[in-house]
Amino acid sequence: MAEPALLRSRLLNTIGIRAIFSERSGGISLAPFNSLNLGHDIGDKSKNVETNIAKLMKMTGFSGRPHQAMQMHGVEHLICSGIGSPHSRQADILISNEPGTPIAVRTADCLPILMADPVNRIVAAVHAGWRGSAAGVVIRAVEQMLKMGAREEHIHASLGPSISPCCFEVDNNTARILKESVAGAEKAIVYSPEPHPDLTAINLLQLKEAGVAEDHIESLGICTCCHPGRFYSYRRDHGTTGRHLAVVALPEAL
Repeated sequence: MAEPALLRSRLLNTIGIRAIFSERSGGISLAPFNSLNLGHDIGDKSKNVETNIAKLMKMTGFSGRPHQAMQMHGVEHLICSGIGSPHSRQADILISNEPGTPIAVRTADCLPILMADPVNRIVAAVHAGWRGSAAGVVIRAVEQMLKMGAREEHIHASLGPSISPCCFEVDNNTARILKESVAGAEKAIVYSPEPHPDLTAINLLQLKEAGVAEDHIESLGICTCCHPGRFYSYRRDHGTTGRHLAVVALPEAL
């Protein structure tokens, strides 16, 4: 059976942090979730999801299953430690300062953001859809990292695959809300003729506003909606589709 397909963060790898974004191949789930579906409670069999998660974790070398939370497109955070598990807490920001503790967010068009301060040893996983982006979820994530001892100049961020402006049309009210989320956001929305926002560009602006250096930010720049063979897409698949995981952890060895 094929190994799970994934993308590794080159930026975070250079600072000694393991961080990955899953693709959709290499699992056992059947259509319409084929094949590496990593999301529970969306119609797939639970045993398939657990098998897929175990395969991904084994291949990537993470110790155990990752911590996950109930994602609500908000700005709540959850500090994670100990053995990974699905939490009943609502949070779109997961943070850990415990070595060998993987944390993860689920996506299927929304933007996954993995962050790390390798000096003060703090990592974060952020789920940034348009609502979270409008609320400045990645700014809130940086703030929580700072409260735990991180420093802006040490934070690195990797922005994973998400829906791109080519496939992401929204109404004028949504565009207005996103424009107000950060200075310069109006340049991240194109009109053809309806608004098409760039979530990656908006979150990059927010990271810079939060004090993260531009050369400490990478963007994978791949549209999930444009590549059905590689990625799930909630919009393209009309809501019936699988979920990816974006996972990050501090190394176990100091």
